[in-house]
Amino acid sequence: MAKTIFKKCHMCGHVIEAQVEPQRCEKCRKSFLPSNYFEKIHSKEKIEFNHLFSCSDDLLEEDLVKGFHVLW
Repeated sequence: MAKTIFKKCHMCGHVIEAQVEPQRCEKCRKSFLPSNYFEKIHSKEKIEFNHLFSCSDDLLEEDLVKGFHVLW
């Protein structure tokens, strides 16, 4: 069974539940950056922005911002 990501929007406080990191808030449409963004953009591989967002099973607790994310 896949883990679920719970993410709280830092602009409006809306809580999003998903299997893949959300790219924007469902309520206020605020855009989000993917976890480990700076590591991913500085890698040697050229990856499209949309592919930087991880599935819940690929994330560890250390990858998440405490207070805004949780894996369940």
